[in-house]
Formats: sequence, C-alpha cells, structure tokens
Amino acid sequence: MTSYVAFGVAVVAAVALGGCAADAPAEPTCTTTSDCRGGRVCVDMRCIARADGGAAMDAGATGGDGAVGRDSGAGGADGATGADAAACVPVGTTETVCDGRDDDCNGITDDVDAAGDGICDCLAIGILGAPGANPSSSFQAWLTSRGTTTTRFGVDAAEPLARATLDAYDVVILDWLPREYTADEAATLRDFVEAGGGVMVMTGHDGGSDRVRASSLLAALGVEYLAGLVDGPVTMFDPHPLTTGLASVTFAGGYHVGTTATLGTATSTVVARLPGGPAGIAIERGIGRVFAWGDEWVEFDSEWSTMPMIVGFWTNALGWLAPRATCRTLI
Repeated sequence: MTSYVAFGVAVVAAVALGGCAADAPAEPTCTTTSDCRGGRVCVDMRCIARADGGAAMDAGATGGDGAVGRDSGAGGADGATGADAAACVPVGTTETVCDGRDDDCNGITDDVDAAGDGICDCLAIGILGAPGANPSSSFQAWLTSRGTTTTRFGVDAAEPLARATLDAYDVVILDWLPREYTADEAATLRDFVEAGGGVMVMTGHDGGSDRVRASSLLAALGVEYLAGLVDGPVTMFDPHPLTTGLASVTFAGGYHVGTTATLGTATSTVVARLPGGPAGIAIERGIGRVFAWGDEWVEFDSEWSTMPMIVGFWTNALGWLAPRATCRTLI
C-alpha cells in the first residue's frame, strides 16, 4: 500500500500488535517487525529469528513480554527495516509529511494531524463502485475534510479488479457495485486483506442484484448477505471498537449478514444485530480486517445532517480498519 495511516479518536497505546509467538513452529505473515514477537524480525513478510538469537532488541522495543516495539529499528537514514536497520533517528519533534517513515521516532509511521482533530491525514481511501440511490456528497466531503485522500473507482463494469489497484489504498469501501465478480477477483480482495488492507462493505441498494454482486466479491473472505430485505434502526450493539458510543444507526431496506465455510481460520465477531440476525460483522483475516454492514444509509446526506452518531460510526470503522502496523490509533 502506498500510504499507511491512522484514523480514529482513541489514545495511542504502546503495544505490539500482530503476533508471531516466540515458540511458534511456523511463523505467520507480517508487514513490519512490529508485527512480530519474541525478538523476531520481519523479512519477506515472515517473522524470523534474528541472527543474534534475539539477544539484542531493535531500538524502540518494549519489554515485559519481549514484544518488539512498533516500527522498531525503522526510520534510519535509508529507511531500512528488519535485522539490518539502524536505530531510529528523529528528523523532527512531530510528523508533518506523509512519507512512509517514523520521522519523530514515536513508533508510529505518518501520524500526521495538521488540523489537530485526532485523525491522521495520510489515510488513502478507495470507494469501489457508484454511490447509492440517494445523495452522499457529505460523506465523501467529510472524509477529505479530515485530511484523507478519497478516490472513487471501479464504477465501469468492464474494469477488472486488480491487486495493483487495491494496493493504492489503505482502506477500500465497497459501495454500489456494477456487476458480479469472478472467483479470481474475490481471491484478489482476500489477498489484499490478508496482507493488511481494510475493507468496509455496504449494500441494500436495490433488494436484488446488489446482494448478489456484493456476496460474489466477498466469497473468498467468508462473509455474505442473506436474502430478504430488513429494516431497523439498529439499536443492539455488542461491545467492540466498531460500536463505541453508538446507540442507534439507520438501517432501511438492508440485509442480515452471515459467514460461510470459506471463513476458515479467520475470526468473525457479530458487532450489531437486528431481530432475526446480525446487521454487522467484523472479520480479522491475516493481518487485515473487514467490516460487513448490511445497509448503505450510513453514507447518505440525509443521515449526515440528522444523525450525529453517523460520524462516530465512520470514525470507529475507519479507525479499526486502517492498517495496524502504521499511522493509526490502536483500537
């Protein structure tokens, strides 16, 4: 991904995420050394033992459980990472540029917040598909006003879904999709997530083809929309970072959300419910995350002008979905 950033309002916590347990016989994938534990380092997207046996931790490591600190050893003159990286050398007291480096050596890459609104300015968001049936300009304007770059793509049904396209973004939001997608395209989206990408899904646009199109693209992720339109609002929220501060969110003519056998070893958590089934499910797969929400009214101007909790809904969602090893609050 070309930019790695933060989105959210919680206080940054000094913890190491991801996890390569020191005693694990097979190392999971990683993006940076901060995803690895037990003094291991990230090389070619795998957590491996250091050449020195882990006796010396990279600069910025945390003690206690031996977990390597976020962006440990990064930020040297050549921006190197891993076993050969030099200790981080600060080039300023705060981050001011989205350059993919930890310029202030605080352990977080690109935590730029020029407006001081608690939201990092470097998040690259891609919105796949056309807008929903109602006006939604306020939603995209809100995103860009917080310093993010927001681009709508994939409106043309003839445009294939390619990994290179997805990799331009930290978070991809699925909107009104133009067609059904192939198994290869679904696998491409899955691979994007497993490598650390975030995906937010909305649907409920027409009560028919929208459900089939979205489910075709989600097939390899292990989540689907169930037939039959349902109404809300959603007032039942399970405790989760995605639901902080939420009491009622519009849900008008959407779908229940379910998981499938292709979920495999990924983790799924129901975070919002309607009578009859889930309205929102959070999925963690590889080192990436998916939030499947059963409706699209959360993007419409009518809700942005009348429901303050919509801002909280999206702040939670994008904060949770943003890549974990980079500029973001840890939620």
